[in-house]
Amino acid sequence: MGAQTYLPIEILDYLETHAPPEEGSFGISQRELAKALGYHPCSMSRPLSSLVREGLLSEKRGLVRDGQRKQLTYRLTEDGRGRLRRETREVPLLSGDIPPPPHPFLGRKDELAQLAEFSQEGGSLVFVDGPPGMGKTALVSRHLRRARRGRIPFWFTVRSASSPRQFVSALAHALSFLGAQQLAYYSQLPRAPVAREVSDLTSRALGDRALAAVFDDIQMASPDMLKFLQDLVASLLRTRDDQFYLVGQEAPSIDAGKSRNYHLTVGGLDRVSAHDLTDRQGGLADRFEAVYQSTLGSPLLLQLAVLNPGVEADAAHLPNAVVKRLPMSEVKAMLPAALANESLPVTFLSEALGLSAARVNELVRMGILHATLQGRVEILQVVRAALLGRVGTGDEREAHLRLAQFYARSRRPEAVRERFLHLVEGEAWKTAANLLTQQERTILRPGYSETMRNALRHLATVLPRGQAKVRVLMIEAALLRHHSDYSEAIISLRRAISEAHDDPRITGECLFTIADLHVRLRQLDEARKAHEDARRLGPMSRRLQAYLLLSDARITEAAGDNHLAHQKYEEAFEAARRFRIQDLSLESIAAWSRLAELQRGPDVALRIIAEALPAARDAGRMDIAFNLQLVRARAYAETGRESLAEAEIKMIRSEAEALGYLNQLTYTMSGLAAMAIEGKRWGEAVGYAKQASALAERLGNDLVLGHTLALLCSTEFREAYFGGGTQLVQESIGHGERGVEILERLPGSDSLVLAHSYLAEVYAYVKDAAPARMHYDRAVTLAETLGLGWLKDRTTEEVGPKVIAAEEGEASPGTPSAVSEGSQARTGGGGRAASS
Repeated sequence: MGAQTYLPIEILDYLETHAPPEEGSFGISQRELAKALGYHPCSMSRPLSSLVREGLLSEKRGLVRDGQRKQLTYRLTEDGRGRLRRETREVPLLSGDIPPPPHPFLGRKDELAQLAEFSQEGGSLVFVDGPPGMGKTALVSRHLRRARRGRIPFWFTVRSASSPRQFVSALAHALSFLGAQQLAYYSQLPRAPVAREVSDLTSRALGDRALAAVFDDIQMASPDMLKFLQDLVASLLRTRDDQFYLVGQEAPSIDAGKSRNYHLTVGGLDRVSAHDLTDRQGGLADRFEAVYQSTLGSPLLLQLAVLNPGVEADAAHLPNAVVKRLPMSEVKAMLPAALANESLPVTFLSEALGLSAARVNELVRMGILHATLQGRVEILQVVRAALLGRVGTGDEREAHLRLAQFYARSRRPEAVRERFLHLVEGEAWKTAANLLTQQERTILRPGYSETMRNALRHLATVLPRGQAKVRVLMIEAALLRHHSDYSEAIISLRRAISEAHDDPRITGECLFTIADLHVRLRQLDEARKAHEDARRLGPMSRRLQAYLLLSDARITEAAGDNHLAHQKYEEAFEAARRFRIQDLSLESIAAWSRLAELQRGPDVALRIIAEALPAARDAGRMDIAFNLQLVRARAYAETGRESLAEAEIKMIRSEAEALGYLNQLTYTMSGLAAMAIEGKRWGEAVGYAKQASALAERLGNDLVLGHTLALLCSTEFREAYFGGGTQLVQESIGHGERGVEILERLPGSDSLVLAHSYLAEVYAYVKDAAPARMHYDRAVTLAETLGLGWLKDRTTEEVGPKVIAAEEGEASPGTPSAVSEGSQARTGGGGRAASS
């Protein structure tokens, strides 16, 4: 398993990081490995068989995540784990352990005492800042090794190209020994990580254990990366006793909320410690005072001065003077380490770049290179600037191309992206464009970063007019769309259209995508215009014909005509299926099945789902598969098969939780609450509903939050009616009013109809006639507007008499209405919400 035969290494790495718990019901199959690593399933057979024969993997037949039948599943053996450790020493990882502090570690007693005081209690955020070269990283590393007190350490060094997805991947690796499978699967999802979701999965992985996390070189973080880290830290500190250290040249403007936060500015060493440090390196004799004053006590500059005795320069010019003495061949050989976003293996510098191992060790001794515990080297910032100042742009291009060769050793998404970025920086335009076309999904998987956006923009600028330029612009639009930057994505697509020389296929694809983006922005007039511009292109390919129907259905639904949208989604699906265009057929079916259940009843929806679900799973679109299953659960409940509905929801819950699909997990909690209501298990229903509302609020999903608050209103009312108490009635009204308030800000939905009907029923129960009538009328009118005749009829029949009784001052007739039970079971997580 050498560096070129990387497939076996990747298999071992994926199995270690994503291994399900021993008691888990799902295993990792050959198909899952192929899909995750980007190979055809058949090409996995030989390496898997070889790894089993060598005793590095074990295999057994069991259930798998991407199918219904049992298949062969694989796990690492202890020999496999050992082999993985040896093999990955030379593979780019883009993450690391705690860096070692200097040995011996001198001085800093006051700073260490302050950090120790800051860390006495958990739930804190510590800012450590200071000029470069002052030893901030060494200080925090030393502190963490002495005072972590059973906490699990995690160290992430921020680079200019760092993205939230890269961070999540590094965190999943760091916590893999705890069995953080959900976090590992989450890092593979085709959408950008959400800080609140990462916080939730991290909390589950840690359990009762506390985290001590360091974000080093925080000044390198892009605005998006900084916002992600801020949201993650704030979310974890709200409920946990973790500790976070933000290390950089200046304290970032991060809102720590109500948590404890501290600030430590690191200056130079005191005179005694500085003297001790230089003496251990050979001493400065009578030069000490002048060097100490010049370097301001910077440990790095002091070491450079003592280890390079012939250099006479002040602090500002010392790194440049030291680097100037090096042969130009060595400067060029070290240049990749200065440009890399991570530390590099010593063997890469010594074998690929012509530096002998002995010379590498000498450069480490001189303080120019810095060694890590993992047998890698890096260049600290003050020396990096001096190296870059001595070389020209041609040398930098050559170094970037060498780094591109290094990252070609791995097919991890982060490594493939790094290879692409270095190819762009190395001005290998054609090679970069070809790699982007071949590995688009892999390169986009690590998520949005400004560095990636700038690389795509630069590549689109320098490429000559043609298909490659158009493709880069469309991929840039896809990156921006995943980042929810819809306006910028539209600009990129407009540029692609102008570069396409009136190619109807490209122009049509871009215009339909633009129409979808305008729908997301609630700009219906602009969406209709883009849609009509595409329609007028003339004869269309089969893909564009299907896309035309899907675009029309989306605009119709956004305009509020669910009945007509349902018909159009059906047409779009039939066309996409007929033309075998899988991505469009799955997008169509997700919306069609939901509207079919609402408009034409459960039997129609069940037929649709039976046909579509296997295709969604085979395509790896688990988001669509879960949404189809949620609709199926509602259909089962509507047809009186409550046990099937509950079993379906529990199965979704298990899989969605394991894969990190937290939105779908929220819907299942809501559905389980509905099933508990159906079974008159009020306490259980309240528990599920509170979990669902807490998750929905943390995820920022207003539609699901509003629906589950309404569900809490219904549940607490029933609990009060059957012996709870007046306090529960008031809590019920409070949750219901808040649910209505949230849902009223969104387009009309069946969830809003239900929320109004629940409140009408509660107000009628307490004989408050005016709000009972208002909510009842709103529910009936909205159900009629949305074409939900079944819901209007039930509300009229079951809630209407209670409102009339309240107006006449009489007791409400009967028990709580069936509309509240049956409709909850029917809608589960909210009809519109389930496929958001």
